[in-house]
Order: sequence, then structure tokens, then C-alpha cells
Amino acid sequence: MAYVDLHFHLLPGVDDGPEDMAASLDLARAAVADGTGTVVATPHVRTDLGLTDAVEIRARVLELRFALATEGIPLEVRCGGELGHEMVGRMRQSELELLAQGPSGGRWVLVETPFHGIGADFHAATAELRERGFGVLVAHPERSADASLDGAAGLRRELAAGSLAQVNAQSLTGDHGEESCSAAWELIAEGLISVVASDAHGPTRPPALKLARNTLLEVGVSPSAAAGLIGSTPHRLLATGIASPRAIAA
Repeated sequence: MAYVDLHFHLLPGVDDGPEDMAASLDLARAAVADGTGTVVATPHVRTDLGLTDAVEIRARVLELRFALATEGIPLEVRCGGELGHEMVGRMRQSELELLAQGPSGGRWVLVETPFHGIGADFHAATAELRERGFGVLVAHPERSADASLDGAAGLRRELAAGSLAQVNAQSLTGDHGEESCSAAWELIAEGLISVVASDAHGPTRPPALKLARNTLLEVGVSPSAAAGLIGSTPHRLLATGIASPRAIAA
């Protein structure tokens, strides 16, 4: 079964990912070589980095799909975003829908964990998303001060509210630093993580799901648990989504 990578900076020239289309195509080829069949393009959606216009993100995804087809690169690309929590209240429902994954009744968005920690403003933003009918996948909490300094208290609150969490493959290998590595393994050991994704950006942050799977197995994670983190759960989140505890407000 080909991998599904739910956190992947593939769009050219929009954030700290590939600089141009050629670099995006090279990154796409690397994803295919890593065994990936589908990626969700997740550019930063923040005022200080990336795009804030979901319609433009969608247009750029369509442009990238055309380039992939022209080059014969067999990679499915879905439109998404790594949403900064401060953007939630500024976005229309239709914009969130463009960035969300999953079927009706299970739509969800990827929300970036702030490096400085998870505070009341983050929880308020995710609560608003749930009020508006979206589940939440928390991106790379292991890279946040919440994990290293606060015992992942903020993440635990999010999980209790119905969010799921995703760690980066390069956190597992230590390429994001010792603190992120230690935090990632602790969160996985406690069963707080649902998904591993590449969070790929380019040659120095490449697609790494195969490496993550091998690393999980090498340290003694069971094959079924590793397969869930890398394989079945990402597939399931696209197919069935994350149930939101609230319906979309009228």
C-alpha cells in the first residue's frame, strides 16, 4: 500500500518549502521514490509566512497537478494547509473547506503547534474549529515547548477535546534536535500520537516515511503499531476523517 503523507510542503514559492516548480517536482519524485502515493500539500497559512488566501492555494495545487501530470510523476496531491491558529477566526467557512480533508461529517484541518507552547489562544482557536464542524490534527507537538517544558499539558487538553496529533519523521530520527526527538518518542510511548508525517520541505527535509517506519521498528515498536502510524491511520483520516463533536453552526 502506497504511503499517504498528511503534512508536506510541496507548493513552489509560497513559504519555506521549494523555491520553484522544478524544486517541487524534484521533491515529488523523492516522495514517489520513498513509497508515497498521495500527499496533502500543506503550505503555511500565516500572515508572517506563506499564503493566507485559500483560493490561491487551491489554484496553485491545480497548477502543480498539471505539472506533475506533464512530467509523468505518479503522485496525487490534495489541497490543504498548515493553519496557524491565529488565522482561524479570520477565515470564512468556504476557505476552511478548501483546506480541510476527509468526507462530509468528518472534515478536519491541520493546525500548526506554536514552538513557544500551547496556550489559551490555541485552545480557543481549535474550539472554534470544532464549533464550525471541523476536527483538528495537531501538527508536530513534539517541537513545541509544551512537550519539552510543560509535560505536554496543552496537547493532552487538545486530545481530550477530540483532536489527534501528528509527529514529524525527522523528530524520530533526531534531525530536529535532541529535545524534539526525546519528546516525540515519549509521546508515542504514551499513545498520544496518531500519525507520523514527513513535514517535507526540500533536500534537507526530504520525504521520510520509509525511514520513520524502519526507525520505529528498530527501537521495538510493534509492526502493527508502526503500520498504524505510517500507513493505516493516514489512509483512514482521508477516507473517514475526524468526527467533530459539534455540527456546523447555522
